[in-house]
Amino acid sequence: MSLARASRTNHDNTYQWFRPRVKKLEDDSSHDPTNWMAAMEKSLLWGDEIPIGKFFERTDVSTLHGAEPVLNEGPLVHCDPRVPPDVARSFIEELM
Repeated sequence: MSLARASRTNHDNTYQWFRPRVKKLEDDSSHDPTNWMAAMEKSLLWGDEIPIGKFFERTDVSTLHGAEPVLNEGPLVHCDPRVPPDVARSFIEELM
C-alpha cells in the first residue's frame, strides 16, 4: 500500500464503527488484571469487541514509586539535585 493511500481518511472504521465495540476492561467484573494469560487473550481481541484500559497489573512487586520514595516528593525536575551545579555542569558537558 502506498503512503499516499495509507494516509487517506479511514471511511470504514469511523467513530460510529468503533463506539459500540470499545469496551473498558475496568467495567468488566470478570476481568482479572492480575492474570497474565487472560490479559494476553484480551489484548488479541479486535472486531466485535475492542478492549481498552488496564490489561495487566503486577501486585507481587512494589511500584516504581514504592521502590524509589524520592518519586513521591513530586517530579524529579522540581527536586533539589543535591549535586553541586559545577559538578552537574561538568558531567553534562562530558556527555555532550
